[in-house]
Amino acid sequence: MSKTARLLIFCLLTFSFVAARAANEELRAVSWPQSLVVSSSNLRISEIRIALACGEFRGIRYIPSDWNIELERPVSGRTKLHLSAGHGASDLPNLKALNGVIVVSGAASRCFDASAVVYTETSEHRLTKADLGLAKSSR
Repeated sequence: MSKTARLLIFCLLTFSFVAARAANEELRAVSWPQSLVVSSSNLRISEIRIALACGEFRGIRYIPSDWNIELERPVSGRTKLHLSAGHGASDLPNLKALNGVIVVSGAASRCFDASAVVYTETSEHRLTKADLGLAKSSR
């Protein structure tokens, strides 16, 4: 994905974030389980896929160097965010840098659901809404 495309996606997500704040929507920041955040772990995370039902991604506050993002927003209401490392040297040792940087809305909806899959060099971690901390976002 070109730098221009990444910049455009980043701008669109930022604009959505600002629009949600203006509409007084309750925004939530995605927090990862402690086992994926601990500094001492060396998981070599290469890819993350997050899916929301009855919710929307409203912003990403940080994108690691040489990482790509792709957002799918179909009419069906099942929104997906895909983050991936450009190559092996860009793998993350843990998710500390991405803890709390993805902002979503819609968590108050009865049909809201969230799930994620975190891919490492040797395994995949499947996470449910209960595994993901969805703390109120300060901005």
